[in-house]
Amino acid sequence: MRNQKTYHRCLWVKRDNSQTANFVGIRRIRALAGIVLCLVLGVSGCKRVENENTEIRIETVSQESLDYPDAEINVPDSLKSEFISNFFKPWNIAADAMANAAAALPGKEVVYLNDYLNDETWYGENKKAHKKWQREALVSNIDLASFPNFLNRGIVVRHTNLRRIPTNRPGFDRYSKAGEGFPFDYFQETNLWANTPLQLVHLSNDKQWCYVLSPYYKGWVQMHDIGLVDDDFIRQWTTQAYAMPLSDSLTLASPNSQYALNAKMGMVLPYEASEDPGRVRAFYVNTDENQYANLLKAELPKRHLAFDDLNLDSASLALLVSQFVERPYGWGGNLENRDCSSLIRDLLGTYKIWLPRDSKDQIELGQKIELTGSSEEKMQRIKENGIPFLTLLRKSGHNMLYVGTSENGEPLILHAIWGLKTSYTNAHLADYIERYPIEGIHQDEDGTLKGRYVIGEAVITPVTIGSGTGITTPLIDEIYAMTNVLEY
Repeated sequence: MRNQKTYHRCLWVKRDNSQTANFVGIRRIRALAGIVLCLVLGVSGCKRVENENTEIRIETVSQESLDYPDAEINVPDSLKSEFISNFFKPWNIAADAMANAAAALPGKEVVYLNDYLNDETWYGENKKAHKKWQREALVSNIDLASFPNFLNRGIVVRHTNLRRIPTNRPGFDRYSKAGEGFPFDYFQETNLWANTPLQLVHLSNDKQWCYVLSPYYKGWVQMHDIGLVDDDFIRQWTTQAYAMPLSDSLTLASPNSQYALNAKMGMVLPYEASEDPGRVRAFYVNTDENQYANLLKAELPKRHLAFDDLNLDSASLALLVSQFVERPYGWGGNLENRDCSSLIRDLLGTYKIWLPRDSKDQIELGQKIELTGSSEEKMQRIKENGIPFLTLLRKSGHNMLYVGTSENGEPLILHAIWGLKTSYTNAHLADYIERYPIEGIHQDEDGTLKGRYVIGEAVITPVTIGSGTGITTPLIDEIYAMTNVLEY
């Protein structure tokens, strides 16, 4: 095994209340506790109070030091065909099968709007609960009695968001709860890359939102991000030749249009041959004044694309992993970033391996293995049964991709992660926070303070990340299952 390259970081933890934003270095928590004691006790001239050591060190691993598989891993042609079939499902739903197709997808039904109307527990960007008039105005824009009122086929023309309800306004949980607030906008279901086929179902009264069925989620999309398609367009689009971008920085531009966009890993690009043997013409779309899709073609070098003959081997894996590491975390794909499940989905999707969008559904693929016992027992079972780059590990709410072992034998994982759970015991600080809530921290039933140590990007780490601090919860303690996605 090559020498393991690691480095350590001490990141900063952000703490906000409704008046101010305090950026507190972890190494200075002692000082904060002392200040808070002064505030709570009202003692002038009080002395600094020393707490236990609260320094947190996060070990990350360089992607160059991973031991990528020596032999090529075969991805059966049947899986590649299944990937394309699943991707184009929205264009092949019969009218009498619409209800079953919708029920099979994650996401909220249209009638969820009635629940939202009577729910006072959603918080907005101003950290205040959504007011009744706001909820009423949003719901009144949707005519539930006429559902479905807009049965058409469509395509995503620019990278967009699929939302739980028809608004771009966020829906946060209480800011005072550990880990809540930005980026966890629970109205954000998933991003949709351009070129994604859609079944359109229901249009809002103002024609600005449409309830859709995508290949992997259902919900609301802004109508200006959708192009309508007909049978003729679909015949041109379904070329039976589909490529995948090898990075997020590949520009799609046509000489016949001023409209251009960046391709994204995980995005499907139909293509045709070019006169230049080293290039292909990849398809993308814009719309006309009636919102119908126009097919555009961009000349692209073949070296920037993955075709059906892309080998799942050390060279391609090293290239793909390098495109994800240190990219910002994005809950539900917000801001065109990736969360844990979309990172894994887009990486394996480059080889045309289909994964569901939700992390809880991904772990149900393949041969699922329950992980119980001590941390050492779990790690041993991961090493015995895991296949690097094809095995997912699961803790509640978070998936990780197993990528081999470190120099000292610990399993390594690639994952897009927001942060680690933290727990503090200073009773005085807890009392202060009870009276003056700070965003992202709350006092638990046992009196400890719960929060998050923010990482906020895609990293490669040992499964033991968070160990040895006395503050953060090690991931391995919460991992409870694994699955090999190519074993059925």
